[in-house]
Amino acid sequence: MEIGKEKSEASRDEQRDYFFEQVRVPRGCLGYVVADPETRLAAIVDPELEMVEPMIDLVFKHGLRPAYIIDTHTHADHVSGARDLKCKTIAKLVMHQEAPSSAVDIRVEDGDRLALGDLSLKFLHTPGHAKDLVSILLPGRILTADALLIGSCGRTDLLNGHAVRQYHTLYYTYKRLPDELEVWPGHDYKGRCSSTLGDEKRNNPKMLFDSEEEFVEFMDLE
Repeated sequence: MEIGKEKSEASRDEQRDYFFEQVRVPRGCLGYVVADPETRLAAIVDPELEMVEPMIDLVFKHGLRPAYIIDTHTHADHVSGARDLKCKTIAKLVMHQEAPSSAVDIRVEDGDRLALGDLSLKFLHTPGHAKDLVSILLPGRILTADALLIGSCGRTDLLNGHAVRQYHTLYYTYKRLPDELEVWPGHDYKGRCSSTLGDEKRNNPKMLFDSEEEFVEFMDLE
């Protein structure tokens, strides 16, 4: 288990002065803890089952107060620890309105926001890998889950996957966002932590197709 705080340039830190930690398990799943520095209110994002205890330790170590547990989507490729965390904290479970889970306390739609003190979390509906997938927009960063990976994107052949929706997520939703946004994904299998949206627009093969038809054909063959 690896936990590391991103250290960025001073100018960027001034823009996004908030607590941010990435948690990784050996199989490549990535989860996050985000908090407002004044109120210590925190959101725990995409806790994989093996992350539950380390995330609780992290929260107590830094004196954080978990307000929300956010599952960005219904995970088909690993076991979520959201329910376990919910039982161990007073945090409310947040998912998209289309999520089938009966444990959800707060359902969000595209454009909704949640506040952690002065820190605002904005939700973007980014389906394709899953119909209920949301990305989370933070100051200077976007948590993309499986909608956008470093150099790739999530599969669309799993339950509730949809290649056409994935194309629209990549080529419309993400391409309209600023290049300088840092991309923090839900998986990485090469030990990388983050990228930038500009780098992904220029270099990610999944964002360089000439047409929707070519992209869908490629994804359907993967």
